[in-house]
Amino acid sequence: MAEDFLHDYRKAWSFMIDLDHVSKQYEKGLAAVDELSLHVDKGEFVFVVGDSGSGKSTMIRLLLKELEPTSGIITVNGRVLNTMRHGQIPKYRRSIGTVFQDFRLLEEMTVYENVAFAMHAVEAPGRLIKKRVPQVLHEVGLSEKYRSLPRQLSGGEQQRVAIARAIVNSPQILLADEPTGNLDPRNAFEIMKLIEQINHSGTTVLVVTHNKELVNQFQKRVIMMRNGTIARDVEEGGYIEA
Repeated sequence: MAEDFLHDYRKAWSFMIDLDHVSKQYEKGLAAVDELSLHVDKGEFVFVVGDSGSGKSTMIRLLLKELEPTSGIITVNGRVLNTMRHGQIPKYRRSIGTVFQDFRLLEEMTVYENVAFAMHAVEAPGRLIKKRVPQVLHEVGLSEKYRSLPRQLSGGEQQRVAIARAIVNSPQILLADEPTGNLDPRNAFEIMKLIEQINHSGTTVLVVTHNKELVNQFQKRVIMMRNGTIARDVEEGGYIEA
């Protein structure tokens, strides 16, 4: 029995993301996530799909330690979130790149300042910020927009800024929650291509989406969530219908 536990423990540490029988119950015993087990390898690209209320957003919030699980163990990049002290949470969150549907840019800051802000938050030296921010803006195709304010950009450009901010500190994980939800099909495809390029550089990527067309086009691992757990897990394929 002890040997089995040690084997499972070591295996969990070999994954970039490991959820082991994780549940999250709210009031009246309703389970947003129910006995969820998920393993994501380092460098993997995973789409997470499912109807509203299937537990996708709750899973993201658990991974960001915005919520605490009712039961189960969550391990991210070798760190057990269950035992993480409160004071360690901000540093942990800064180690993960996050992209959301609504961009969440600072409206009175320029493109450069929005991206640099993420580096200031981790107390990066000024010389590194001056070198790294232009590099990342070039990667996302916004070198010429560095002085622009968010309101002067298209939706696709704003999401590129959000992605640049998410990756400027070279996180090992990128969590994207409906990153193309506010974009037209052309911009949505370009944003997903950009996220794919980030994945090719070695970053582990988890994308929550309702966009069937994109899932079908990119042919990655697809996880279908239903009633707070994984209904189907396809190694490589298109959108999984409920």
